[in-house]
Amino acid sequence: MEERKYALLIDAENTSSKYVDVIISELKKYGIITYQRMYGDFTNPDLASWNKKALKYAIVPIQQSRYSTAKNAADIMLVIDAMDILYKGTIDGFCIVTSDSDFTRLVSRLREEGKSVIGMGKSDASKTFIAVCDEYKFLDKIVDDESKGDKPVAEKDSITPIGEIKSAINNLLQECENNGEPANLGMVKSNLQRLYPDFDERNYGYNAMMKFITEATKFRIVKQGTTILVVRGGQEVPVNVEANVQQYIIRKAEQNVKLEILGQQLHEHFPEFKYKDYGYARLSRYVSSIEGVQIDSNNIVSSQK
Repeated sequence: MEERKYALLIDAENTSSKYVDVIISELKKYGIITYQRMYGDFTNPDLASWNKKALKYAIVPIQQSRYSTAKNAADIMLVIDAMDILYKGTIDGFCIVTSDSDFTRLVSRLREEGKSVIGMGKSDASKTFIAVCDEYKFLDKIVDDESKGDKPVAEKDSITPIGEIKSAINNLLQECENNGEPANLGMVKSNLQRLYPDFDERNYGYNAMMKFITEATKFRIVKQGTTILVVRGGQEVPVNVEANVQQYIIRKAEQNVKLEILGQQLHEHFPEFKYKDYGYARLSRYVSSIEGVQIDSNNIVSSQK
């Protein structure tokens, strides 16, 4: 699969240069950084430290002098560049580094065009700005946690309360249990990030998701081969993966689902399942082999009448 491409745009006037190493390393987890730009009045001595970071990472400085005490030119230039990059159609997402809520509408506009937006900034950032991003990384929390290790920390106002996180996990596990589906660790984290763009286990003092689950939320971790499941105390752990897969396909067939979408859903819910392990070269042939399920010429999976 081709790596996703991101544009990194940094509001240098509202971000400390000490976070640049973390910004780059975090964004590289998501894909390739094709644009790297920082915005500010770099004639200002307060921004002098940004020059060394720009050289280290080949970040292009966009010099914008402050002409008045009103809305500064650097913010305006960042918005203009973001829209220019958007309409070139060469990237998959943006990383906007700022704690300034004035960029909220920009992020909304980028997402309206189907681009993912990762926000980064300090934990005192506007809740409105955090909520509008697909994900939001608290740079001060990440730096603090890397230096301290796995130590629980007190919650800050901008961070989603741990009680709310636990409730969301419990609801997800209940839903999976009702549907007879396993809840793997990756799926749990993905769902939390969709519900809470600011979610990152490091915000709560944990460098690993497994430790966060077992220590902060008190749910259980169960390993089945290479698969890591999250379960509630007393919840029965699914054993027969193929039986669960077939039951899942039968339920989805009742909803007339496209084969491509079904394949994506199977990968999300049953990452350890490989139809080739059961002697099938294609997913369509495996699905067609299940009693009561059919695929039409438009690749729609449905129940046989």
